[in-house]
Amino acid sequence: MNIRTDSTEYVRSTVTIDHDLASSGQTPTEWFPAEVTGTTTTSGKWTSTYRLLVGPDGGAVELIPGSYDWTVRVNDIAETPVRKAGVVIATAS
Repeated sequence: MNIRTDSTEYVRSTVTIDHDLASSGQTPTEWFPAEVTGTTTTSGKWTSTYRLLVGPDGGAVELIPGSYDWTVRVNDIAETPVRKAGVVIATAS
C-alpha cells in the first residue's frame, strides 16, 4: 500500500487463525488498537478483518516518508500471535 504523508486513510489487514508462523524482522515497539470490520467462519476457520486509521487528521499515527512494516498482534487468553500483514509506503505530499 502506498500513502502520502498528508493523507489520512485506513490500512487494512485480514488475519486467519491458521496461518503459518514466519521469522520476523524488527520487533515492533508501539502498538495501536485496531477496529474489527468483519468476521467470517468457513469450514470451522475464523477470518477477521481489522483496520487502523493512519494520517494527520485523527489517525493513530502520523507518517513521515518511508517504508513501514504493518504488523498485527492478536491478544488471546493463552497466546499473543504477532503477524506481519504487509508494508505501508508513505510518500511526500
